Amino acid sequence: MFRRALMATGLLACFFVSDSTMAVQSVTAAKYAVVSGHPEATAIGLQVLRQGGNVVDAAIATSFALGVAEPYGSGLGGKLILLYRDGTTGEVYSIVALCASPAELPVAEFVKLSSAERKYSYRAVGVPGLVRGLEAAFERWGSKPWDELVEPAAQLAEDGVTIDATMRGMFLPKVKFLRQDAEAAQFYLVNGEAPAVGTIMKNADLAGTLRRISIDGASAFYDGDIARRVVEASQSNGGWLSLDDFRNYQAEFGNPLSIDYRGYRIYSCPPPLTGGVTVLSTLRCVEQMRPNATAANFAAFTDDVCRSLQCLYPRIRDTIADVSASHDAAAELIALTTATQLANSARELDPRNPNQDTKRRPHRETTTEGMPSASTSHLVVVDREGNMVSLTQSLSLHFGASVIAPGTGFLLNDSMSNFATHSPKAVNRVAAGKRARSTIAPIIATKSGQPWLALGIPGGQRIPTTTLQLLWRLIDHREPLDRAFEASRFHLVRPLRYDSPENVIHHEADAPATWIDEMEAAGWELVSRRRDGHYFGGGGAAQYGADGTIVGVADPRRTNSAAGD
Repeated sequence: MFRRALMATGLLACFFVSDSTMAVQSVTAAKYAVVSGHPEATAIGLQVLRQGGNVVDAAIATSFALGVAEPYGSGLGGKLILLYRDGTTGEVYSIVALCASPAELPVAEFVKLSSAERKYSYRAVGVPGLVRGLEAAFERWGSKPWDELVEPAAQLAEDGVTIDATMRGMFLPKVKFLRQDAEAAQFYLVNGEAPAVGTIMKNADLAGTLRRISIDGASAFYDGDIARRVVEASQSNGGWLSLDDFRNYQAEFGNPLSIDYRGYRIYSCPPPLTGGVTVLSTLRCVEQMRPNATAANFAAFTDDVCRSLQCLYPRIRDTIADVSASHDAAAELIALTTATQLANSARELDPRNPNQDTKRRPHRETTTEGMPSASTSHLVVVDREGNMVSLTQSLSLHFGASVIAPGTGFLLNDSMSNFATHSPKAVNRVAAGKRARSTIAPIIATKSGQPWLALGIPGGQRIPTTTLQLLWRLIDHREPLDRAFEASRFHLVRPLRYDSPENVIHHEADAPATWIDEMEAAGWELVSRRRDGHYFGGGGAAQYGADGTIVGVADPRRTNSAAGD
């Protein structure tokens, strides 16, 4: 039995310090680059490349390490979505490993749960997909031995990760929920409180779990002692997970959605995720609204995007989820004919009363992806041959359900909270054996068939809007990658109630005054948000230059890190 997790130092605790004044970290590389949510994870991925591994090998090692270094954002108990570009063929593939609801889920009982129970209990936990998703990538494209890719994360869990001010800020809002579970409190709190800056976060149980996975592969997780421990904990605490749920889980391998936008080919994830279709359909709509890429300043672009989203939010909400019709619906939403129709509607609407939602449901879909604490972690790995990985992984809310099955060491997701529970007709309605949708939207982009960009952002509902801004800055305004990430961000809030205003834009506090004035004059209601990783996330990207060099950029809003050779 492995025990104990956190070793407190004598350093005084300090409160979260915004890192908005920090510069974007940038690296220029000739051979390969890794960007991830934490320096320890980035270093592990880079070492795999230096030892002859390929980009998929490095992504797998980095992914496992992120679950150790950023336990609030992702880990073995969560989900992942991966895009991979084969540098030889130019083909782009997707692996979607969302968390699945139990096969024997009593739906009528679940919908009666309180909001807190659907977020912070074993009843909020779906079958984790991350390990199976990584296995699917390894079987298709991996080159190094599996155990060599998992062991660095196990060693990191054993040695420990040092808590800094930004990380501590992620712990503080979740202390009361972590206290409710003895295992979670043991590993992620010190005397019932958030760990102080300088604390070394060790997790021997997680190290042991990772080593079992390194020896026996994904079967150790889905058909062995790890699954048994999670199922026993679930059933002992009122949950519905079963061993068959784990044994039967499979990741989904296929092709991403893609569009042409101003001479670039942009790829993102397919349904049941909504993030990819939101980004791609909005880009197409914006391109139809202003065919000339230089015609819009940032205020005009913001107005275009938000008008487009007012048209798109209801259609995506009502069509994209884990149902068979979603793939056809997504294809229609990103089609040129649809973009033309939406652009015409977007130009004419009044932002204060767009009247796009004619159904006016008494209750809209209140799920965790719209909450400020909904977030993820992202990594990109690219090389000079044009092999690219863009991978997002998540527990849904920070720290997921805030529960750990005894003896496992990893936090479990609360992906069940991403289902709709009010309307029986909702396309994302909770059901047995179903996978809740997500706003995750990893990006791979090419130019004239050549590799150009791998990008991804955490941030729940803010993922698509932030991704849109970054792509606009890089493509339409040809800004350098670091400047694109430094720039202030906005988000059009998706209404969650029938009487909620539909023109509310959240923006970072350092937004230019002229932009605020123009947006308010156009009919938008502006709300300032603190510039940090809690709301707008962090993320990173890697971009190819015309001379073949690679620039990697890490967002300073969190603990993101970029490195390369």
